[in-house]
Amino acid sequence: MPLYRLPARGLLACLVLLLGFTATGCDHGLEPDGPNLIDRFGPFRLVTPLAASQPTADFASGESVVFTAEFNKQVSWVLTITGQESGAVKVIEGFSSALNAQNATWRGGTTELPFFKDEPVDAVLTIPTEEAQAPEETTANVEVLTARVYPGNVFEDFEDGADIFFGNFEFEFNTAQTGITSAVPAGEGDSFYRLLSTGGPVVADPFFIGLVDIRPQGRGVFTAPTTVPDDLYFNFMIRGLDRDFTIAVIQLITDGNGTGQYEMDQDTAFPFGDIPITFDGWRLFSKSVGELGLTQAQAQNIVAVRVVLISDNNAQPSTPLPVGFGIDYITFTAGGPLQP
Repeated sequence: MPLYRLPARGLLACLVLLLGFTATGCDHGLEPDGPNLIDRFGPFRLVTPLAASQPTADFASGESVVFTAEFNKQVSWVLTITGQESGAVKVIEGFSSALNAQNATWRGGTTELPFFKDEPVDAVLTIPTEEAQAPEETTANVEVLTARVYPGNVFEDFEDGADIFFGNFEFEFNTAQTGITSAVPAGEGDSFYRLLSTGGPVVADPFFIGLVDIRPQGRGVFTAPTTVPDDLYFNFMIRGLDRDFTIAVIQLITDGNGTGQYEMDQDTAFPFGDIPITFDGWRLFSKSVGELGLTQAQAQNIVAVRVVLISDNNAQPSTPLPVGFGIDYITFTAGGPLQP
């Protein structure tokens, strides 16, 4: 069988190709595919304790706070920021080997209502998959000098009084307990409006407890951030007060006769919809006024917000129990609902 000799040029090409395979097939400098062995099996160590970029925050001026920490491996972590007075909570979560400006910047917003106020806050870092670390290494404190200012036009926040028509009539409001209060943390700021019934409805029709109509300052037409119905959002917070059988009814009132101001029984009401209060604490509710049925002309003539307290009489026991809820931070936003 004859032997074939490769030409020198062919032999050189084969050698170059072989060296190329060798070089690319065993590069120890490349990052390995999949998780690092230390990340999966190595013991956890907090390299740099939790710290805040500044001791105070002026969120109203646009400041933000960056939280930093460093670990020896990638882990799932949770940073929980809690207001000492409001009880507001902001939760930031991630999976990394460090907290930094890219993944742990706080701009004053909240995850769980209420909103933060001017108050000290505590930030606590936890690593759910690891043993608890020393508190002094996983806690940071910040003083909020001014709370975040949210976009939109505030209709009423109950901080400096309010222009309220109190429609009690012969019904069952607890007049001593209904009104502006700071008995529990407000949804925003220091105060909110609380509606409570008496110890038990006793009138012939206990379904309706009473109503209040809240008017804009000056008793004229409210200036909305836009009058395009589908772009104008009606927002408010409701607080459950651990009182079963409570229903909140919220309505927008528009000028129905061209007088440019609120007039009882003369204007047009647009219901937001019944809200059964089956929860405790604050919740945010939002809808566009277009969804409520307002035209652009009506969106230009909002003159009041009506708040009604209802007892779910069909579910009440034979001896009816008192009902009640709180409302706060009634505001209108353009382009979308209020974002905490």
